[in-house]
Amino acid sequence: MRLLADKTSLKKSQKEVKQYLKDLRSDDLSVRANAAYMLGVLGKNDKSVKRSLTKALKDPSWEVRKWAALSLGEIGDRESTLIPTLIEILKRDDSTEFKSHAAVILGELEKRAASAIPALHQALQDENKRVRDWAIWALQKISGEKPRYRQQFELERPKLSERLRFEKPKPKQKIVK
Repeated sequence: MRLLADKTSLKKSQKEVKQYLKDLRSDDLSVRANAAYMLGVLGKNDKSVKRSLTKALKDPSWEVRKWAALSLGEIGDRESTLIPTLIEILKRDDSTEFKSHAAVILGELEKRAASAIPALHQALQDENKRVRDWAIWALQKISGEKPRYRQQFELERPKLSERLRFEKPKPKQKIVK
């Protein structure tokens, strides 16, 4: 009986993944953001999901890019695709919000993100204070230090999986061009 339930659940999961992969190509920003989020929640570590999420890292919306990056981190594609992409985001992205998220994700990867240290040092010169603060935090995490939090950083950041569970994208946002 349990095996039958597992097969049914697997088929449902595969259908959901196919739908979310299709949704990543939607014209609707909220549909794309939700699809990127859900692919991370489902945790499918296959080539088509990785390829689609990697492509979504170039989406015009920083919100979609953020969820694609978090989902890639969640499904385990950290070293091959995610870290170099996050480094590029820190260096070149226009969105200070997304650069902050990139620094946070790199910090959560700790020593595995050691190759990002030069980009994080460069982010210390960013004009945005939030980007600079998270770059400091990430450098401390990567170096193995316990990050020194100021008042706004009193609590330890939740793991990626916890954040994916609780930070679901807001539905029906208008597309801003």
